[in-house]
Amino acid sequence: MVAILELVEPIALRVDADGRVTPASPAAARWLAARPGAPSLGALFGAASPAFLRSLAESSGKAVPENPWPEGPVAWDLSLEPSDAVLAVGVAIRPPRALASQLAHATLLDKSLALAVLPRESAAPLGERLQPKAYRESTVMFIDAVQFSRLAARVDPVTCLKQLDFFFSAFDQITSAFGVEKLRTAGDTYVAVSGIPHRRLSHAVDATFAALRCAQVVASGLTPSVDEWDWSFRIGLHSGPCISGVLGSKKPVYDLWGDTVSVASHVERVGQPDSVCVSGAVRQLIEPFFSLEFMQTTVTRSVGEIEVYAVRGLLPELQADGQAVVANAEFTARYEARFASPCPAAAQEALGVELGQGLDEF
Repeated sequence: MVAILELVEPIALRVDADGRVTPASPAAARWLAARPGAPSLGALFGAASPAFLRSLAESSGKAVPENPWPEGPVAWDLSLEPSDAVLAVGVAIRPPRALASQLAHATLLDKSLALAVLPRESAAPLGERLQPKAYRESTVMFIDAVQFSRLAARVDPVTCLKQLDFFFSAFDQITSAFGVEKLRTAGDTYVAVSGIPHRRLSHAVDATFAALRCAQVVASGLTPSVDEWDWSFRIGLHSGPCISGVLGSKKPVYDLWGDTVSVASHVERVGQPDSVCVSGAVRQLIEPFFSLEFMQTTVTRSVGEIEVYAVRGLLPELQADGQAVVANAEFTARYEARFASPCPAAAQEALGVELGQGLDEF
């Protein structure tokens, strides 16, 4: 992007008591060498014409085109800074105000677009190579539509994708409310992580609560069935270490690597439809908050044998008015005492009615 203010090397001239001008910088020496005689101060700076300023810029070793910005005329700045009988002439080239506004807007647009596809910590240094980061603790969540390929093959694809977009948009709202970072969508799979890039002790509890809310959206019947086909999703979570980073410079993708990712995907695949399933590693972290039921023991390629549990909701004493996915004050107190951080406000709120807006198009 063109800089809004482009500075040229200053011409420094020394003026003696008799008014004679001698160079005080390499740029000034080059400039004076091109002019015969010993020019006086008045002759040099009697009129700051564009031609005069252009000659200063060219002597500074920087070629200046006649009109760098076709949108309007070039504006010139001339600054004289006397110090100890040395006169420094600074030349600056400025684009018109309208173009400067366009450049500022483009910069803001670039940042907004980057933040839409990358976490803030990764989007900030877009001009630099982002270094991978290792995290000792995190919880990865996979959400997958059950038999989506069969559904897409038998119904109108536009309607099918509109409804899938509704669910994924709802998942976006829910994960954001619980501080869970959406990673990507791949086909009919939604992937998110808690504890990355913001490290926090509550990563497993936050991810589990968000997963229960996502399952509640699916079970709420906010979208009509398609050709007598009801939507169903499997949700799987696993906790462990991960490495995060961005691959490539064109269409950059922020992603995670490590056994934690593959195990979370495995838990989702072996889980039950319309339920939230977690590994034994997650169970150890969320037992003080949620009711769990042992489902099975399964073997993964990366870490071997693991246990899988189904999350049935909050513990009875932590439920607000008997609602399995709405927390009461006791949950908040236990959460903040255990993790020394504020409890997400969404935990004590029922499923947002705003998720049901805009469904008349289906």
